[in-house]
Amino acid sequence: MKRTLRHTIRTKKMLTLAHNESGAATIVVALMLTALCGFVALALDVGHLLMAKSELQRTTDAAALAGATGLVPYTNPGPTTQTPNWVQAQQKAHTIINNAANQVDNYIFSITDGTVLYGYWFLQPSTGYVQPPLSSVPTPSANLPEPAVNVTLSRNVTLYFAPIIGVSSPKTVSATATAILPAAYQDTNVPPIAVSYDTVYNTVKGTVEIDVVTQTIKIQSNKGIAGWFNAQQDPLYESPNVPSVRYEYQLLADPTGLAYGSNIFMVPGTKATLTSYMTSNETIVVPIVQDISQNQVEDIIGWAAFYIETLSSNSMTGYFVDQYYDPNVTPVPPTTGTIGGVAGTPKLVG
Repeated sequence: MKRTLRHTIRTKKMLTLAHNESGAATIVVALMLTALCGFVALALDVGHLLMAKSELQRTTDAAALAGATGLVPYTNPGPTTQTPNWVQAQQKAHTIINNAANQVDNYIFSITDGTVLYGYWFLQPSTGYVQPPLSSVPTPSANLPEPAVNVTLSRNVTLYFAPIIGVSSPKTVSATATAILPAAYQDTNVPPIAVSYDTVYNTVKGTVEIDVVTQTIKIQSNKGIAGWFNAQQDPLYESPNVPSVRYEYQLLADPTGLAYGSNIFMVPGTKATLTSYMTSNETIVVPIVQDISQNQVEDIIGWAAFYIETLSSNSMTGYFVDQYYDPNVTPVPPTTGTIGGVAGTPKLVG
């Protein structure tokens, strides 16, 4: 009887222990904390990676844009001989990459870090065309290329917590950016003043260079330096045989502007006092033609930027700028033969 009673008591105690859940919560909390710590650690590492990626993209964007500004002035500018300054573009891109302010994940890039390519980017490729790695040779030319700079950077980022849950470290993050320099194929806000090719360019030892020496340009001159023009094809202008220029209809208010190859009618000898629309200490962009000395149609063969130091009623004193970025240039596909010196503002593409 006593043995049976002891057995019954022991059985009841075992059943009581079996139903006691007082320690289960501790186990569950411990497991949840472990998982939570793992997720928090992973989130910290992921945030670290995203931050490094963002810093990389910022630096590549800035370097590509800076590199694009280095493409001008073109070497040996001319209708058929000009070449973007590829070397200067690379140097400007590397200057941004190696700047201590552009460090990524507390790492300052050296001159050998990253890849800086240069060549041509096609704005309007033909159907089925795939943009290849940039090349200094614009082929096929039918795709109407713009000079461009491409920058690629990468960085190995150390993960501090992710390895605990089996994620390898370090992880490589990378970023790339391409910036074009739109050619001054089409421009707006252009005063009705054209300059001759020989006024803008000099030939020095067989190389064509922009003449940056201070000079006085008499706009109404018929000596082949500079002169007023009308856009002959526009019915709003007077007859091209009338030696005057209707500035109120001219290009300051024209949203389409003028394009490379456009026909303009030169009116040398015109005593238009339109310089009141311009001011000293500003840069204007004017079309280049072969000859302005006759009342005749001329094709625009390029663009020149002229910095005005002083103005009078019929002349301006200043100098041509060998490197100017015109915000009025739209990134449209250029034709071959546009003369360098004036370009649009660099733009990211791709």
